[in-house]
Amino acid sequence: MLPTLNGTARLIEDPELRYGASGGAVVKVRLAFNSRKKDQSGQWQDDASFFITGTAFGQAAENIAATLQRGMEVVVSGRMKTDSWESKEGEKKSAPSLLLDSVGPSLRFATARVEKAGGSGQGRQEFQQARGAQQGGQSGDPWASQAPASSGGGGWGASGGDEPPPF
Repeated sequence: MLPTLNGTARLIEDPELRYGASGGAVVKVRLAFNSRKKDQSGQWQDDASFFITGTAFGQAAENIAATLQRGMEVVVSGRMKTDSWESKEGEKKSAPSLLLDSVGPSLRFATARVEKAGGSGQGRQEFQQARGAQQGGQSGDPWASQAPASSGGGGWGASGGDEPPPF
């Protein structure tokens, strides 16, 4: 079993999307994991850095290439492995790499709009048609809904209390 890596990184290059001979999508992203600490004067200083290439396949690869770009902070989860190759000079080389299981923009300093991606397009069209019918000409926000009427004012739900409802 490969070790996992979960963390927040920054893209140091735009994602590189390619298609294999069978037509399958493959994306490579260069990631930098940095640690920062405060020095004695209270200023933030860059500390250690770890650079790694992440790879994703199929629909995930296409979604990454369409969504992410250089400089973005992302949250990643993946399995680490070692890539090995031989250089032009005949030297054996190796480097760590990351098989990306999940990646998305960090919302610490940014906002994101999430859209369901469809593989063949048919499911996506049906999803959009159903969403349009449900909205009935509303603002286009799929999360928008009428707030329930509350008898107690500005608290959590109908009770108006300060405690969140039980789940």
